Amino acid sequence: MEYTHLAAELLAQETFPGFGVRSGHHDAWQVRDRANWLVAATQGEIVVGRIDEDPSRVFAWQRRWPSPQPWRRHGFASPLPDGGLAVSGSGIVTVYEADGRLRWAYEHKPWFDEGIASGACVADPSGLRLLVTTVGPTKEDGSYPGDLCVALDLATGRRVAGTVLPSASAGYSFQQSLTDPAQLFLNAAMGDTFYSLQVTLEDDALRTQPVGLEEEPFAGLSMNGAFLKLDVGGEWLSRYETGQPDVSVDAEDVLPEDLRFVGYHPGFLCADRVVVAISEEQDSDDNRHLILDGHTLQPVAEVDYPGAANCDDPLALGDGTWLTTDGDTVQRWRTV
Repeated sequence: MEYTHLAAELLAQETFPGFGVRSGHHDAWQVRDRANWLVAATQGEIVVGRIDEDPSRVFAWQRRWPSPQPWRRHGFASPLPDGGLAVSGSGIVTVYEADGRLRWAYEHKPWFDEGIASGACVADPSGLRLLVTTVGPTKEDGSYPGDLCVALDLATGRRVAGTVLPSASAGYSFQQSLTDPAQLFLNAAMGDTFYSLQVTLEDDALRTQPVGLEEEPFAGLSMNGAFLKLDVGGEWLSRYETGQPDVSVDAEDVLPEDLRFVGYHPGFLCADRVVVAISEEQDSDDNRHLILDGHTLQPVAEVDYPGAANCDDPLALGDGTWLTTDGDTVQRWRTV
């Protein structure tokens, strides 16, 4: 199968300390408050970088906070609209001011299986509540209904709402739409089982609702009401948008033989284009990148990078550009 080829132009590259060892983590790339962010950790500090709206730069700024506890493989940090930082760790959620001072801490039971489970956190669209995933209560008969998603007052840490999730001891990640922060997604990974939920908080009533197929986690950047979900095995990619027909393409129908959709972040370059990695195996060092039609998900072109660029998993930014990473180096690209 042959594609039209488009050359990639390198717009900027910058160093993001500690990102090389964190790039595969749930919170390494985030959409928060209508912006793209990268999160890393190094030498006892959490490093947060806001991606610049100017495509000639990578970061608008980078900021550091002291890590509240030894930085675990399954930690999760989220920038807040007021300039602070929320961190979900082992049995505790902490919120810090922009200057690093502790605002409050909310303790909960540690995860039953910390080798798999991990909490997540995100500010709700109003900026008044912090949504976090925690361990739930065990019933008197010993049964466990599921983990919890709870809403905490962002100013005080007081619990104001909660709901039981269909998952237990899962690895969680929140994501927002770039253009509509009220469109809030939650992935829950339990081994080979995935739950993908849309989360709403209205009048302090917290609700979750399944969207699409369970074995399709939410993928990369969403915008303008549309979002993508990717089969865990990379066999298909799906597009969802309220009021529009669901669209799904099978790898065997649109990709060369033995190739599948890989990486974790196929996302919208703009309303009309999607960028996705393809390869024979997940976590391969030999990924190729395709541009897809943003409405039909049919391949439009393959991206050619200059030199020997190492481009594993593209991170679409919604403005026609995308990021790739090589260790602690972050590069920003567009097609010529």
